[in-house]
Amino acid sequence: MTRSSFRSFHTAVVTSGLTAAFTSVALGQEAVPAVPPPEAPAPVVVETAPPPPPPAVVYQTAPVVAAPPEVSQKDTPAVEEGEEEAPWYSGFTLGGFVDAYAALRSDNNTRPNFGGVPAGGYYHEAYVQADGFSLAFAGVDVNYATEKFGATISLRFGPGTNRFYAANMSDFGIENMTQAFLTYKPTDKLTLDLGQFGTIYGAEVLESWRNVNYSRGALYYAMQPFWHTGLRAKYQFSDAFAVNAMVVNGVNNLYENNKSPSLGIQALLTPSDAFSFALGYLGALNPRDDSNGTFQNFFDAVATVTAGNFKVVANADLNLYQNAGDSDTHNFWGVSIAPAYAFTESFGVGLRYEHLQDSANQWLMARNKIAYDSENENNGFIAANKSVLNTLTATLDIKPVPGYAANFILRPEFRYEIAGDNYFYNKDNELSKNFWSVHLGAVVTSMP
Repeated sequence: MTRSSFRSFHTAVVTSGLTAAFTSVALGQEAVPAVPPPEAPAPVVVETAPPPPPPAVVYQTAPVVAAPPEVSQKDTPAVEEGEEEAPWYSGFTLGGFVDAYAALRSDNNTRPNFGGVPAGGYYHEAYVQADGFSLAFAGVDVNYATEKFGATISLRFGPGTNRFYAANMSDFGIENMTQAFLTYKPTDKLTLDLGQFGTIYGAEVLESWRNVNYSRGALYYAMQPFWHTGLRAKYQFSDAFAVNAMVVNGVNNLYENNKSPSLGIQALLTPSDAFSFALGYLGALNPRDDSNGTFQNFFDAVATVTAGNFKVVANADLNLYQNAGDSDTHNFWGVSIAPAYAFTESFGVGLRYEHLQDSANQWLMARNKIAYDSENENNGFIAANKSVLNTLTATLDIKPVPGYAANFILRPEFRYEIAGDNYFYNKDNELSKNFWSVHLGAVVTSMP
């Protein structure tokens, strides 16, 4: 399975909800030494308070607003004689969320049918696709961590899961699972993960509240990997420098369908709390035997600058590829810049501007020639040599009930898009270069 084969559209399902979440706490007790009488010898004091368990390893390499800091596991002190061991379940943590939204769109919500799949959003749209009310995701994360090993499972439910996979994955048994991997820490500096895990590239993630904006950008959805299956390693050389490396089944592939796997590497530089930079590469050792090049030579850069309550996140991507049987090298590339400012603990604002181009017009917007040209005498589809897209998004970040372990987040948002060709539809079902949408996202989460 390749990235291109997964990209199709799905109709959002209208619903909303709330979820609760729980966190596990290490259990222990402290023995308070009694004061002996003057004649009696002092009793032996036994310390029985075990240390709390190390937290689960968090792989949030993209420096996004409101993303949790990366957690490093500390060695758990050995249990001394007379001390009480922590219970087996003390290494578990559990978190959950529900993400729902309402939307108003400038089109008629009647986009064409693509290859027998019911119409959803446009090709580059992520999880906010429908007019009216809809559920995006309900999710649960389960983590288990000890001094040397652990496990992570991320479960996701709702219409966003099919959009994430761009397919129904029930035949493979992972339709409601976006991550499942084992973790082993042979040393304090080296962490190994084996299984299915989220990508290390890009500045945005599936969980909306961890991004600057509610809707995910076109750069995120049209030009970046989502997940990988394989082996991932991270080596922390120092507090300021680390390296991620992967051997995986290409991009968004459960099984390897090529002559050899893909290799990925990413350098992470964090000289201070005010600046971080990630530079990554992903390449296929052999061209894949399909109709397009997918992620043959993919480059990704993410930079974050923070000054007090102000933060700006910049992301750039470039993919160089050749189609099967084609000697010409094509490319798609895009840039995104997202500044955000928190006026108070409960109120902030975020912006995002994107510019994307596809030299062969087969990746970004008209890969499946979905923009129908009503003026074409042969009833054909628009097939320009290049596609171009600009997006501008403004989002308010509101936390009306601060100070609770579970966060309630409201995100009113306006998004405006301009295509290089007639690609969108208006209310009269006519093609247009312009498109706008208004969203109100609502999230309740116990996860950071």
